Amino acid sequence: MSLLHRPHYEIGYTEEEDKEGLNKLLWSQFMCKCGLCSIKTGKNFMERLPVFILDEIAQEERMRFDIRLAYTCKRNADKLALTSKNPHRVGLGVKIRLINNKKRFKLIRGLVMRGVSRFSVSNEFVYFDTDDLKPMSFHIKEGY
Repeated sequence: MSLLHRPHYEIGYTEEEDKEGLNKLLWSQFMCKCGLCSIKTGKNFMERLPVFILDEIAQEERMRFDIRLAYTCKRNADKLALTSKNPHRVGLGVKIRLINNKKRFKLIRGLVMRGVSRFSVSNEFVYFDTDDLKPMSFHIKEGY
């Protein structure tokens, strides 16, 4: 879990539900970050595979993740100029802020070991998705 992530639980959604099925992360880390929509959790919108993969890596490597972009609502996706086929729109993509080289390497190694084959890496971020309809790729970007 990110040091920056502080979920606020309301009636109808508890901390136990936010942790359901996960060992280290919270479903609320994967919600839309726009603040304008009614989405308060990624549990109903994120696909399970990328979340479970990231949760396994977090537990195995004893790491916390600052998830900057996961599922995004239509309004936020349009604002970010994400294409209609972008994995974030369907809960298959995750963008994580990681500025430490060693942690970035551990994350990428864990993703490769779990069969993830689409990455984008920069000095500050690691992006991956589990969209089977897209080809394998590895991109290195400056300032992604």
